[in-house]
Amino acid sequence: MTVAGEQEDRVDVAQLVASLKERVETQRAAGAYTDDLSDVELQVPAEGAGASGPRVRFRPELGFSSKPVIGPVITLVKRVILRLQFYVLDDLARQADAAIANVEARLAAEVATRERFECELVGRIRELEREIERLENRSQR
Repeated sequence: MTVAGEQEDRVDVAQLVASLKERVETQRAAGAYTDDLSDVELQVPAEGAGASGPRVRFRPELGFSSKPVIGPVITLVKRVILRLQFYVLDDLARQADAAIANVEARLAAEVATRERFECELVGRIRELEREIERLENRSQR
């Protein structure tokens, strides 16, 4: 391949970004995008999806190299280093997983509390509306 051929294959990143920005602005003007994302439905993972195992896990089996010739040497060095660091990194992964589980539990408790307060508040609002209606009916007589 020639130098001219390589230059033809290159992508002008600045031009690409400008083109994308222009398309987004055009679509935003047409109403495709909005700054308010409060009506966007969030994807909630299935109940059993996260409960099957830890969320954060140390995976020493990924410490290998597939480079030709030097790959086995790199893999051997990585395995030695991983064996030396295994307990530290595994403990770190377990601590991170425990912290995530703790945050999830606290968040679930907060959500439940807010939902309970919301139900109580809605009930109190209905009571007050009935009381206002009763007083208005009494004053009209």
